[in-house]
Amino acid sequence: MRNKELIKSLAEGLESLSGETVAILTHFGGDPDSIGASYVLGNILRSTWRVRTLFKVPSDPSSHCKAFMERLGFEESEDIEGADAYVVVDCGSPEQLNEYVSILESGRKVMVIDHHSTSLESFAGKAEIFCSDAYQSVCEIVFDLSQYLGRELNLREAEALFAGTYYDTVRFSVADQETMKKICHLISLGVNPRELLTELEIKMDISERIARLKSATRMNIYRIRDWLIVTSTLGSFQSSSARSLLGLGAHVAIVAGESENGTVVAFRAVKDFIEATGVNLGRDLAAKIGEEMGGHGGGHSSAAKAHCMERDVEKVLSRCVELIGEKLGMPAEKIKP
Repeated sequence: MRNKELIKSLAEGLESLSGETVAILTHFGGDPDSIGASYVLGNILRSTWRVRTLFKVPSDPSSHCKAFMERLGFEESEDIEGADAYVVVDCGSPEQLNEYVSILESGRKVMVIDHHSTSLESFAGKAEIFCSDAYQSVCEIVFDLSQYLGRELNLREAEALFAGTYYDTVRFSVADQETMKKICHLISLGVNPRELLTELEIKMDISERIARLKSATRMNIYRIRDWLIVTSTLGSFQSSSARSLLGLGAHVAIVAGESENGTVVAFRAVKDFIEATGVNLGRDLAAKIGEEMGGHGGGHSSAAKAHCMERDVEKVLSRCVELIGEKLGMPAEKIKP
């Protein structure tokens, strides 16, 4: 167990909700980690503390999450307004609650369970926070909670935590030994990784393929020592395209595009860069660029996203590259085509 004190405190906090109606929310759009953790957490609340649970994904779940929820038999609630309290899962900042950000001013209890360090500051004074970035996913926090309570997981719950951990550790590429021990335990409960992941993987459609190829043709390349930072612009599929640029050879990929309210920026980095430099994309880039440019941002050490009010996409990208240079103590040099 990574942090027994955190898990003990979390269990005590959840116990205080006994007998109440509690709405569980993810960040907008959700992801497998937030969905898997919410599913198991809801089951724990109902079976351990007789809590009536509701569930909602702000701004509707992504297509990937819908497939995952269908697999789990997990459905959104029609209305969460009747909740006595709220539990926010895997959400790095209040802005990521989108249309439900008002719950922080509702006067009702709000608890935040997260593994992004940005939530400690952004939710301070607004919610009771249970967070540690020592964890690689919220699913891992919920795994430790179930172990602390002496509650064995059923097969669907094991699948939920397996899938959430798998995707949040970038298909186990950044998973450490403790995470893999927990994954082995989940497999021992009957999880079939090939069958589960085959069902959840959504084939890339033609529009996403085109977007990835466009991002490659539009990229600018920068160098700081032996690190290569690549930027590009796209109107959609920014995260997918940033991942693809890593495959081409970038150490850090930043893809931005216009959004309804400004600019959206996706960040990705390879493990070698993160380990050697200590840069955390969520804390050092996404959160900072969001704050500087009137928006918000956050995420993991190697994958993050920011939303900025600034509409000049090139200005946003230029500042992102500057921030990396500031963190590494040397300005980036642009490589000519």
